[in-house]
Amino acid sequence: MVRLVKVAALAAVIALVAAACSSPSGNPSQSSAPAALKKGGVFRIGLASDVHEALDPAREYYTIGWEFLRCCLARTLLDFNLKGPNEDGNTLQPDLATALPAVSSDGLTYTFTIKPGVKYGPPFQNQTVQAQDFIRAITREAESKTAASYPFYYSNIKGFDDVTSGKATTISGLSAPDPSTLVITLTAPTGYFPYTLTLAATAPIPASPSDPSAPLGAATGHDQNYGQFIVSTGPYMWKGADQIDYSKPAAQQAGPEGFQAGKSYVLVRNPSWDASTDPYRKAYLDEIDVTVGGTVADLTNKIQNADLNTMDALPTPEGIRLFSTTPNLKPFIHSDSTFGTYYINMNLALAPFDDLNVRKAINWVVDKSGLQRLAGGPLLGDIATHDLPNTMVPSLKTYDPYATPNEAGSVDKAKAAMMLSKYDANHDGVCDASACKDVVMVVDQTDPFPKMAALVQSNLASIGITVTLKQFQTTTAYTKCETATEQVPMCPSEGWYADFADPYAFVTGLFSSASLTPSCCDDSELGATSAQLAGWKYAITTATPNIDSALNACVPTQGSARLDCYGNIDKNLMENVVPWVPYRFANEVVITSPNVQNYHLDASTGWISLALVALANGGK
Repeated sequence: MVRLVKVAALAAVIALVAAACSSPSGNPSQSSAPAALKKGGVFRIGLASDVHEALDPAREYYTIGWEFLRCCLARTLLDFNLKGPNEDGNTLQPDLATALPAVSSDGLTYTFTIKPGVKYGPPFQNQTVQAQDFIRAITREAESKTAASYPFYYSNIKGFDDVTSGKATTISGLSAPDPSTLVITLTAPTGYFPYTLTLAATAPIPASPSDPSAPLGAATGHDQNYGQFIVSTGPYMWKGADQIDYSKPAAQQAGPEGFQAGKSYVLVRNPSWDASTDPYRKAYLDEIDVTVGGTVADLTNKIQNADLNTMDALPTPEGIRLFSTTPNLKPFIHSDSTFGTYYINMNLALAPFDDLNVRKAINWVVDKSGLQRLAGGPLLGDIATHDLPNTMVPSLKTYDPYATPNEAGSVDKAKAAMMLSKYDANHDGVCDASACKDVVMVVDQTDPFPKMAALVQSNLASIGITVTLKQFQTTTAYTKCETATEQVPMCPSEGWYADFADPYAFVTGLFSSASLTPSCCDDSELGATSAQLAGWKYAITTATPNIDSALNACVPTQGSARLDCYGNIDKNLMENVVPWVPYRFANEVVITSPNVQNYHLDASTGWISLALVALANGGK
């Protein structure tokens, strides 16, 4: 599913995952100096906007929040090396498990051995991580009162949905035969399942000191605010976390001084963390200080002057230009590929987009190179020639079913497709039906999206489609596009970032009928039935194309067969369904101050890897 990406990426190039601009090979950028790395220093981050759900591990759904959890606070059974896609950052590794799980021959049972001797942060420094602690976390994800952000990923655990519905209080598919063994039983083989055990929602929760039998342990009573009370397993903890009295009821527990929601967050070293148990997190920094507020331009100036070390927002075009052209700053602008795609969405239940040939004509006519230029150039990402990011299906890097010279579009090829449409009565390649007049396009009002929409408007006019642009604030635009009853014909400002490196996390929320209104985010209305369309008051009630069976067929697959399966889905979407015009594979652009060393993108969160970054001379 999509999650909120960086603020200006949300506000200027949203969602909701490579090569550093000074290092096209995808290796660490020139701001890295591995031989000189020293521990120490305070790393200062400016947030233009606060985290999404107060860093509750079951609820947080913002790129920046995910990085704070993954880097610093919430280790999980499995993880990654916390580097970029071109640095093996998509490959699963054991973290709190001793090895990748043993999987039964039928693909239903996963058995993990828990790494011994991993201690929690104060005041739980005398407790070690045990199998039951993961059961507490997954149970919390299932409970409806948590209002978790992505419980759907765990519905395949036997008995998970029974807890969510209130039919049961324990998940039958989870067991801990002994403190070091965790067994998870699924209802069906699920190829993506191991990736879900890298998400912070599954990070272990220790037993409650006042009631060791409490199902949710130390999280008891913190239904939706466990973020500030989280018991750390990572190299950092909230400043003052050691002073929390967990023996009191949750409502009487005072939060740590380092957690001031909407204002500031301070992470300090966790004295319980043992580097010998954690090969991925280097934890060079002594402290991470986060402040909330300020304009992107102001934050950029502070980074340039090393008053801040980085920010959550995408730099302004002026900031990108400054860092890209100033010799002493150029090594400190970083651009890395992610698990994201930007696209023009078409509603297949509305005329003229109910006609496949119209949708193909639009793919032919759109000037993708112009859209890339208006977005900020190649630094912001390569031109997309298909739907799934190349980071997920590398075999499709050369696949381009609508190739035109310089990816600038072709009016001739677009007209050839339009001639086959029922909306081109005289077959001259120009739509002459009333359905092609004054087509509403809902646009994100944040620059440069209106400029990009105007280019698309001009492109479509050449094949007889006239467009009325309606601009809205980012979240309003997304809500309108995601809601079937709004009957929005076109949305040219949408972007989608997957939650993890498996293609399931990209395609399912976009193209499965289960993601139709009131769920999210099948904005093309793929898989809508006649009854649904009638209920939503659509004039056309013919069922839209449905690819659920193809999606379901990929779920149990593994290895190369899995990539082939999703590659075929991508080709089918591009050639036979055509709900989108994909135009850009998303890059994450981050600026850092000149005293920052060892920059890496964390592919699993899509932001700077705080577990690996360092300050020159240890921040002195």
